[in-house]
Amino acid sequence: MRSLLGFVALTLAFAAGTLIGWWMVPATAALWGALRPSIGRPAFVAALASALAWACWLVVDVIVGHGTFGVLAARLAGVMQVPAVGLIALTLVFAGLLAWSAAALGLGARDWVLGTGK
Repeated sequence: MRSLLGFVALTLAFAAGTLIGWWMVPATAALWGALRPSIGRPAFVAALASALAWACWLVVDVIVGHGTFGVLAARLAGVMQVPAVGLIALTLVFAGLLAWSAAALGLGARDWVLGTGK
């Protein structure tokens, strides 16, 4: 239960940070990694939470955007000659990779600063 609440809190932190800018994803993930949560695979958890947060924002945009998201996705898909679903998946993978790499760097930086690295 505690890890679920932590995951929800991290997802909300990623969603709130994204309101400021996309660069808050790696900043939030690095802080998460540096705090060294007592869960297994904190970088993987950060990647899932950031992808979920961005997926929620995409859903909000679809609901509130009055169809503009679909138009943009279709046009970009046409220009890039890929399916629109592929662009959405790539967006979520981008968020996940940003969070994963920054959380892993945060974990490593903490170990390096404290001298507990392997």
